[in-house]
Amino acid sequence: MKAESVKLGKRKAKRARDRNLARQQRRLAMMDGKIAAGGGHTILRRYFPSYNENKITHRALAWLFSSRSPVAKLTTLVAAVVVIFFVSNFLMAGRIFPNVYAMSVAVGELRPDEAEAAIRRHWDANLLIDITVDGEILKRARPDELGLSVDFSAMASGAKAAGLAGIPFGINVEPQLTVSHSRAQSLLLDFTEAVYVQQYEAGYKWSGGRLITAPGRRGRHLDVTESLRLLKEDAAAIVAFKRLELQTIPLNPTVMDSSPFLDQAIVFLQDGVRIRAYDPFTDQMLSFGVSQKQAAEWLTAGENGLSVRQNAFRQFIDGENSKLVNGGRYIDELQAIDKLQEALSNSAPDVILRLNYLPEPYSVVRQDTGFRIGRKEGVPYELIRDANPTVNWSALVVGQEIQIPSRDALLPQDPVPHKRIIVDLQSQWLIAFDHGKMRFSWGISSGRENAPTYPGVFQILTHNPKSFGSSYALCSDLGTNCNQWEMFWFMGVYEVVPGLMNGFHGAVRLPNGNLLGGGYTHEPTTFGCIMSLNSRAKELYDWAETGTVVEIISDEFAPESDLGRYALQYIATIDTTYRPIEA
Repeated sequence: MKAESVKLGKRKAKRARDRNLARQQRRLAMMDGKIAAGGGHTILRRYFPSYNENKITHRALAWLFSSRSPVAKLTTLVAAVVVIFFVSNFLMAGRIFPNVYAMSVAVGELRPDEAEAAIRRHWDANLLIDITVDGEILKRARPDELGLSVDFSAMASGAKAAGLAGIPFGINVEPQLTVSHSRAQSLLLDFTEAVYVQQYEAGYKWSGGRLITAPGRRGRHLDVTESLRLLKEDAAAIVAFKRLELQTIPLNPTVMDSSPFLDQAIVFLQDGVRIRAYDPFTDQMLSFGVSQKQAAEWLTAGENGLSVRQNAFRQFIDGENSKLVNGGRYIDELQAIDKLQEALSNSAPDVILRLNYLPEPYSVVRQDTGFRIGRKEGVPYELIRDANPTVNWSALVVGQEIQIPSRDALLPQDPVPHKRIIVDLQSQWLIAFDHGKMRFSWGISSGRENAPTYPGVFQILTHNPKSFGSSYALCSDLGTNCNQWEMFWFMGVYEVVPGLMNGFHGAVRLPNGNLLGGGYTHEPTTFGCIMSLNSRAKELYDWAETGTVVEIISDEFAPESDLGRYALQYIATIDTTYRPIEA
């Protein structure tokens, strides 16, 4: 009876072991299914947070060895032999174990030197990094262009040191990267212009035959410092994903909504915007065609009213300058923007810009001197001398090229387009025009031979009812006791030397109380100025505001304007004989 109880207990224990083994097999089968469906270790870790592939392997081996099944033990033994043979084969051959990658290059089963060469080939030939901004690819660059370099030997050694870590799911060896700051910065700076987007200030546009508002838009510019930091800190990820996203700084418009000034814009544009350019030297007025659509693009909403959209207006000026430059003329962009802004502030859509002149070369001819060149070109010798500091003026050579500076320095004030004074040094005559019609015509006295009046195109710069002058001619024989003379109704025209101006005036009272030339001589008498009868000088003084253009012509300097040519023809038809007139 006792023996039967023992046998029954053994059978129960065996059945219990069989049931336990069956449960383990079902559990392993379920795990295999989940692994197959979900991707290996990732699925195991999802369902078993404490999962460790090495522990599972050890437990499986321990179970096999502990199993009493001869088949299991044999299987385990064969597997162990295969593993040992496999590992030994790779160790003895000095090769990298399978499933090892370096920068996505499969280096498994290669020797370290072969792996190094394979990584180098990939780096040199196949690796291109997309440089992007806001998702847009600007360039595909080689790593060395970005200042990136890699230690190929260290990567190959890292792949060898990975051992069996790549089995069965693979392992990727991170690159050992360095970044050249100067080279990376140089490349990034090349993208400054491509990345830059000007913010769009709220403005206006024509649509369906009416003016509507255009909302503001944000812009951007390249943040080189932040882009460099990203490249240095995330170099491995940039190489792995083959992409560098440039960092930018947003540019926000001042005003997003232009509707508060829509009515003001409509009033400014409704009759059309006129853009003209005045050449004070030739007295020409050029007109430019401007459509309402184009003019609307020049307007933006400021904080307190309409403003000039500078980029759009600059494009217009650039287009006109491309046509003017062959004639040596141009429109100054900043001056033009200021003029348009002034027109917007005054709600005056008639905008007059100024034509400026570029410097120009001059080739020396026989008998030229600096003084003679100045009189031919209508530019005081002192300005030509200062523009050519290396020229030896006492030894000019025929064919020698010098630079004639821009004549704009002679007209520093805004010119008055509708007024012009013509002075002919040959006939000693003055004619003034107002809106193309003759206003004044009389004889004058210009500078004497040793102090001649400069020919050229100038303008009224100053007004003084009474002014003073002096000359060495008024000094004693010893060069001392120099005295001043007194001039009435003086208007400065050009500077002879700093602080000393020549210009228009009336009577000149000498230190002895007498009047120079008796008050009027109709011949070269002054020390460089242009003298009129005192009463006439007062008329000219009251009429000619600052900025009025003065064209002084001679046998050396021909008229440049139509009015100057007309004045010369008119003077030839009248009697310019001197007749004494009371001052």
